[in-house]
Amino acid sequence: MFKIIAVMFVGIALGYLARRWSALRYVGLTTMATIVALLFVMGGEIGGNEAVMRNLPRLGGDAVLIALAAVAGSVVAARAVYNIVKGGGRRAE
Repeated sequence: MFKIIAVMFVGIALGYLARRWSALRYVGLTTMATIVALLFVMGGEIGGNEAVMRNLPRLGGDAVLIALAAVAGSVVAARAVYNIVKGGGRRAE
């Protein structure tokens, strides 16, 4: 874990030092291509794993429940913050 964080900080430092380098405008495109390639490879690995494929309906159901709970919690929290900021819906006179 330390190595991963160290590499990230080295990347931040190099990015800061090279921020005026014109080739950096291609970093976003390269990053997106790398992410797409990693997702493709990960999909192949998951598709080739029989245990994961057998349990996919259960895993998918769990993922849907977690997503719905996260959305519901976000809505409740947003409403609470809105009520606090707006003073409970009362107008100040």
